[in-house]
Amino acid sequence: MTAALTKRLTKLGLTDKESEVYMALLQGGEMTADQLAKISKLNRSTAYVQIKLLQERGLVSTFKRGKKTYFAAESPNNLTRVINKLKQEIEHQETEVTLLVPELLNIFGSAVDRPTARVFEGKEGLASMRNSILEEKPKKMYMITSYNQMLRVFTNDELTAFTKKREQAKIESNIIYTLDEGDDFKPFHLQKLKRVNPEALTSIGSDVYIYNNFVSFASAKDQIVGLTIENEDIANSMRFLFKSLWGKE
Repeated sequence: MTAALTKRLTKLGLTDKESEVYMALLQGGEMTADQLAKISKLNRSTAYVQIKLLQERGLVSTFKRGKKTYFAAESPNNLTRVINKLKQEIEHQETEVTLLVPELLNIFGSAVDRPTARVFEGKEGLASMRNSILEEKPKKMYMITSYNQMLRVFTNDELTAFTKKREQAKIESNIIYTLDEGDDFKPFHLQKLKRVNPEALTSIGSDVYIYNNFVSFASAKDQIVGLTIENEDIANSMRFLFKSLWGKE
């Protein structure tokens, strides 16, 4: 029970040692630093550091009794102060990000030596790669995808959320897709779909996104990895291949 409560305290923003010291004081009542260090299994100097941090959070108070200094836990209601402080820090960080991102984007966009190929790893990396498509704000994008392969990485809701963001950005899309079983998908707004037999795309082996001067590849077969290439000639070539596979409207 105590261990579980200690763990929950750490999720509120306290460190492991702070949580242990606070729980020791809640259970044992007022204590000297030596007593607290012994119960919480910390050395005396470390215990003092945790006490000071907890005092700053309003969770521990101190008083004198004779020549000895004692420490006591304050009401758990004061944990709301910890949360409020975290909120303030997050709000401050949000403000800083809002101010910082435009400046960094200027540097990113003007860098002469910016790489023309970027690799993305894992689910978060693949999500970042897909979101970068929306950030480029193309008028139209072309996509070849194995829906079942993408379901290994993203939930159906996450895939739908990306489509809705594309709709909101007013980006047209032509999508060639495979689906192992089930009825054909109904297109969303500004979207054209063409379902093909899974065997027809076995030689491709990855999802493909073509937009502006970019081509992105996403694979989730053996490992989750994405690759984005920025090159006008490559993008034009891939668009030609896509339209050839798409056929006549």
